[in-house]
Amino acid sequence: MSLLRRDRRRSLASAIGIATGSVAYLLTLLNFSLDPTRTANALGYASNFFDLQARAFIAGDLNVPMDSLGIEGFRQRGQEFMYFQPWPALIRVPVLLTTNEFDGELTLLFMALAYVLLAVMLAKLVWLVRDMVMEPDLPVGRFEAMSLSILLACLLAGTTLTYNASLPWVYHEVYAWAIPMSVGAMYWMLRSVRDPQFPHIAWMGAFCLGAVCTRTTGGWAMCLGAMAVGAWLLLDREHPERRRFAWAAMAAGAGPVLVGAIINYAKFRHPYMFPLEDQVWSQLNEHRRRALEVNGGTITGLQFFWTSFVAYFRLDGVRFVDYFPFITVPATPAEGIDGAFLDQSYRTGSVSGFMPWLLLLTVASSLMLFRRRMPREHKMLRIPLVAGVMVSGGVMAYGYIATRYTCDFIPGVMIGGIIATCLINAWLIKHRSLLMIPFIGIAAVATTFSIVANMLIGHTAAANTAGGESLAQFLNRQNELTASAQKGLIHQYPSRPAFGSGKTDDIAIVGDCEAVYFNTGDRYVPWTLVERRNDTVVATIKPVERARRGRLLLYETLITPPHRVWLITDTKGRARVMIENETGEYAGQWFDVLPPYKVRIGIRDIPEWEYAEVTSTPGGWVGYIRAAQWDREAITHAVDIVTQAQNNWEARTAGVTFAIEPGLPLTLCSKLAKTAGLDIDD
Repeated sequence: MSLLRRDRRRSLASAIGIATGSVAYLLTLLNFSLDPTRTANALGYASNFFDLQARAFIAGDLNVPMDSLGIEGFRQRGQEFMYFQPWPALIRVPVLLTTNEFDGELTLLFMALAYVLLAVMLAKLVWLVRDMVMEPDLPVGRFEAMSLSILLACLLAGTTLTYNASLPWVYHEVYAWAIPMSVGAMYWMLRSVRDPQFPHIAWMGAFCLGAVCTRTTGGWAMCLGAMAVGAWLLLDREHPERRRFAWAAMAAGAGPVLVGAIINYAKFRHPYMFPLEDQVWSQLNEHRRRALEVNGGTITGLQFFWTSFVAYFRLDGVRFVDYFPFITVPATPAEGIDGAFLDQSYRTGSVSGFMPWLLLLTVASSLMLFRRRMPREHKMLRIPLVAGVMVSGGVMAYGYIATRYTCDFIPGVMIGGIIATCLINAWLIKHRSLLMIPFIGIAAVATTFSIVANMLIGHTAAANTAGGESLAQFLNRQNELTASAQKGLIHQYPSRPAFGSGKTDDIAIVGDCEAVYFNTGDRYVPWTLVERRNDTVVATIKPVERARRGRLLLYETLITPPHRVWLITDTKGRARVMIENETGEYAGQWFDVLPPYKVRIGIRDIPEWEYAEVTSTPGGWVGYIRAAQWDREAITHAVDIVTQAQNNWEARTAGVTFAIEPGLPLTLCSKLAKTAGLDIDD
């Protein structure tokens, strides 16, 4: 086969695999929309942290503005610091030097940029391992091209990194960068140990530094891998002339660790620890303080190992249901094992549930590589495999369980999947086995499942996290696709569902379609408000000769302190609506009350903002009142908005008569009630 044809097959296999994976990843990243500035939630919280840090860097500071990070801030020496590492902020600096128009809206774009780096480095790593495993100068055949194309698609979209893409905020952008940094480091480890040159070692050190400056624990694993390369070169008896590169490789691993320690010390006066007791969240959340107390001032340690192991490797870590989205994470959060007192725990999908093929291949690669009498180049593959697996070391001893932390296992299953696939391909080709076609079929089916499963849980996570209109659209889609199955999830409640009631994915209709709540299955916010219909107050303000100025209460939210909505009238036949909250009073414009002397005041819930909008006709927009309250654990919950308008003595002396009308019907609620066969008077 000619060199041109061989390269063409490589290019075609890479292009098909990358294109397939990219489509799935980018659809999830955009949440099937065309909005490149999308954030994980409507308020943009945690999607602007790296922009804030980048602005601080431009100003020559490590600290960010006080109170800008909310619960994630660390208060040290009268300043506020971010515990996330600096790389995702540093790469924003060139953009932010030129404009401030996109502050808070760059996360999705930079996650896409990180994905480009991942695609490039994965393709290079796949073909490098292939060339190390196969016989020299053996051309790429059709079977191998198909196998590696499917593998690339699986690597690029068949992991929880695709789920990760569903939420463009700081917690997930970290992994969007950390994984390609680790993949790049593993690639240059192999280049350096196979053909040691100072440029190769420099690139290895650069990617190790990028990994440390993105996610510290994963970066340490890569640095240990780089040091292992140095040890290999130092102890290499076959090529003693290569020992001169050993110390450079050692430095490529040790240097980034030192840089990371300096950065952490500059913030927290410790080379690697965070002072969790000084985090804002620790000041607000009673359970966090209890977790720190029980676990000796930290939330890391070997006491969490078995809890993490079960949560991240349970075989039932994926859940199949007969309603959209069909595939989801387990219905309940992980529980502590052997007395482990967890900081936080969420419904968590497992590596075995959502990356089964790559996990199986990684196990196979470990069995195949750690045998006696292995070829020299096969032994070299042990270094990145061990380094990749070690990336997960930190999360295995962490008292916080969540699906996003399965991303720490991705570098390990990526390099393991590549090695096993290439070794299996080599064996099948060498023996001209009839198992080639079954292997391709199994790989294709497993890859398809992993891609679809991660896209679906990502779509669900995006709806749940955004809430409000996004969650309403999700439930409407569920109704359109699987109405008969959804019917069993819909229940009618006389009032807002109580904490702990219902089951995961249940839908609560309150009263005669007064509100819709969705059961998240979450331990902290089990019911989330989807939509709510509030009363409309119709005030008739007729001219009265002796009318007095009036200040009449219309609505009140059941929070502490309460937010209130007032109707203000004067003796000139004018009125306006005023909002009262903990910071003061804010009034709308005065307007003349003309025949038929009626003023309609309405409230529209915006659950994704945790506020409700107040308007009047005439008069127009007035402002917002808070429709959610923090509990003692600093978790927000929707609160009731009570209509307080009364035809009392104060109203009569102001010449005002009130009538209460129901607000506009809730379209989704009516549709759900019809599906469930509920008798609703809306």
